[in-house]
Amino acid sequence: MVGATGAVGREITRTLQARGFPVDDFVPFASARSAGLQVSFRGRRWTVRELTDGWHEGIDLSLSSAGATVARWALPPAAAAGTVCVDNSSAFRLDPGVPLVIPEINPDALDGHSGIVANGNCTAITALMPLGPLHRAFGLTFLVTSSYQSVSGAGMKGIRELTEQIEKLHGQEEDLGSPDPDALPRGEVFGRTIAFNVVPRAERFAPDGSGFTTEELKMGAEARKVLGLPDLAVAATSVRVPVPVGHGVSVFARFEREVSVQAAREVLGQAPGVRLVDAPEPGGTGGAYPTPLDAAGQDDVLVGRIRGVPDDPRALLLFAAGDNLRKGAALNAVQIAELLVRRGL
Repeated sequence: MVGATGAVGREITRTLQARGFPVDDFVPFASARSAGLQVSFRGRRWTVRELTDGWHEGIDLSLSSAGATVARWALPPAAAAGTVCVDNSSAFRLDPGVPLVIPEINPDALDGHSGIVANGNCTAITALMPLGPLHRAFGLTFLVTSSYQSVSGAGMKGIRELTEQIEKLHGQEEDLGSPDPDALPRGEVFGRTIAFNVVPRAERFAPDGSGFTTEELKMGAEARKVLGLPDLAVAATSVRVPVPVGHGVSVFARFEREVSVQAAREVLGQAPGVRLVDAPEPGGTGGAYPTPLDAAGQDDVLVGRIRGVPDDPRALLLFAAGDNLRKGAALNAVQIAELLVRRGL
């Protein structure tokens, strides 16, 4: 386990334990800063080792969540030596020689892998869990998404920044109707006030001057790769919201064939890893629909608010919510590892 002390690394460890993953020996790795700490796994305390050259000796399977820079350095030598690596970073997702896998959607992508398998971006996974089965049924041709991403998508430092700003603004809520911009708290993670606010930027603006962020570009690139649709037209907007855990994604999708709301519900109601939460109260404000807080701590991606598009019988609108630390990261990685074990790696 590479990156064992981080938020996703700890969630991977808990997921391995909860799902009874077959492990002969558990070896946690992290940076020199975390070496010597201990992590709990199956009733034992395991000492974290520093990730150094040759770390992979004697290891058959590695799950890694240590960032792209570390992954590019540590994983290729491991794969070359025979260690199969499941990587949660962005380092290899778009490498044409590395499969990008969501087990419920494209498990066959593991065929002929070369030792490294990429785990997808958390927001893309949340959107693709319903889009995969809908694509199989109706043929996806066009996609627009707007994602509402929790602060944990930026790691524990994002959660701390939100918490600190809420504490600073506590008791000043009425003043936010006409705030003094210079008095608003700002942090290094989000750049703008995230407490009581939304920030229409996740990650960095792309260097090509297009105005898109790197997070928005990932949505299109990963959707095309996972679904096997290299020419799929995709436009995405990513917004950071003051939510601790759980991403929401609004989806507009157009298909080759006509699709009704009822047909979409039937497909999604049978889709593995998807839970249909779609019973709005006619004329009211209640009923069932997904929110990130409902999805937090859950393995399934929740899908609802399914609507047809007036005058476009081939299009649908829906809303999906998923736990970005579970299915969006740890669970998907462990499911990939389970597939690899069943296939003999």
